[in-house]
Amino acid sequence: MGDLGSTLRSARTQAGLSLSGMASRTGYSRSYLGNVETGQRQVTPDVIRAYERVLGEDLKRRQLLIGSLSILAAESTPDTALSIASDISKGRSELLAISQTSHATDKSIAALVARDTPSVASLVKWSNSSYASAVLRVNAAGILAKVRSPAIDNEAISVLQQDSDVRELYLTAVISRVLKEPWDTAYNMATTPTPLSEPDHLNTFTAELSNPADAGARYCSAVMLSRTKSPTVTTALVSALRTEPSRENLRAIGAALAGVDPLSL
Repeated sequence: MGDLGSTLRSARTQAGLSLSGMASRTGYSRSYLGNVETGQRQVTPDVIRAYERVLGEDLKRRQLLIGSLSILAAESTPDTALSIASDISKGRSELLAISQTSHATDKSIAALVARDTPSVASLVKWSNSSYASAVLRVNAAGILAKVRSPAIDNEAISVLQQDSDVRELYLTAVISRVLKEPWDTAYNMATTPTPLSEPDHLNTFTAELSNPADAGARYCSAVMLSRTKSPTVTTALVSALRTEPSRENLRAIGAALAGVDPLSL
């Protein structure tokens, strides 16, 4: 949990807030929060939500905290996917709006709702809703991207193309998962369009470009690979054109091959 504590500390310091100031605003003692931030005490969802309340609506700081919550969510019980899928089937979005869900949880939920038309319709509605939080929108898009239907894949990729907040969260999650990077490092990579300089990173994203279980990850991989010009990237993109089932992903891959940023489409 030490990484979570350092993430909280980073978000607090970016906000220009002292540890004493955070303590007075959250109701926790300064020593307790200090121990949490240094990894001597366990980070809990309540502490993270307290930091979110204090830091307000600044998106970049909240994204660091959302990343922390996603790690906690990934450690939750297997019943989580069942509970969320049940809520979705009833048209309820509360559980999906709490924190960014993990890749594994999304896959489990997608398997449960894939053949339930009302559930899929609810997810499409939430992913596109201007009234829904970025967390709810990215979670809905993440589940849709793992249903393994080209038509539904297109719905999810359209959200990633058009909604910059959702795209940043999704791209950060993919980078964190496949490169095993801390959330704040992954977020910086997602939002700074620099070439991939490490061969392992190139190899990882070329492999993820053909991930059959996540259309969103394939889109994110095309975005990341488009930043680097190399024969390895070109070969991977050409190969992906032959197998990609999603129309919207084909547009992104084609743009990358043409030297065009897929985000400009």
